Amino acid sequence: MWRKKEEIEVRELINEHARIVLQSVTALSQYLKVILKKKAENRLYDEEKELAERVLALESEADRAEEVIDEKLQVTALPVTSSERYSLVEKIDSIADRSEIIVRKLRLIDEPIKLEIKQKLYEMGNYCLEATTAVVESIQLLGSSFDSALNEAQKVRPIRNKNRNVEFETLGLIMHYKMRTSTFVILHDVIKLLGRLGDLTNEIAHAIISLIIKYRS
Repeated sequence: MWRKKEEIEVRELINEHARIVLQSVTALSQYLKVILKKKAENRLYDEEKELAERVLALESEADRAEEVIDEKLQVTALPVTSSERYSLVEKIDSIADRSEIIVRKLRLIDEPIKLEIKQKLYEMGNYCLEATTAVVESIQLLGSSFDSALNEAQKVRPIRNKNRNVEFETLGLIMHYKMRTSTFVILHDVIKLLGRLGDLTNEIAHAIISLIIKYRS
């Protein structure tokens, strides 16, 4: 039989996993800010290295948190609502995965990035952080207030749309500037990953909204 104590424990584990993912996107946004303010002649900042390593470490931490949840669920039977809430874990973990890949790819670039491109990457990073914050808030509110969770989830779509517009603007920019082929390929991948990160938050928000509608009716 399901016990309330175990249900609360799993909910707290899910919320903690979401917080770790949010921290990874926060670190990614800070990393993009460091790249933005970095002078062309300074290839590496200590701060840049620290933030890059933080993103990578948080992605690993998110994976470990997901494993803990999986292990817990192997010996615990979730009620339907909690089971559906758990289905969000894998989706949100993909956000941390992509944050890690973005940092790894940017660290491969060995020539200065044009300021205008760096500004757009930073703008996309901020939109991703804003959307991820709303998603995490929504997940954490699911257990206490459907209205509040819905309000947070509904913030995501317009943010994603802004992020998508900047994505296409940035793709246009890298077509405009001369750069090495390897740099172009990496930047193209990073831009698409930032766009996909925004799409993921929207997919999660949509799943949350569907969940709320289902259990309200």
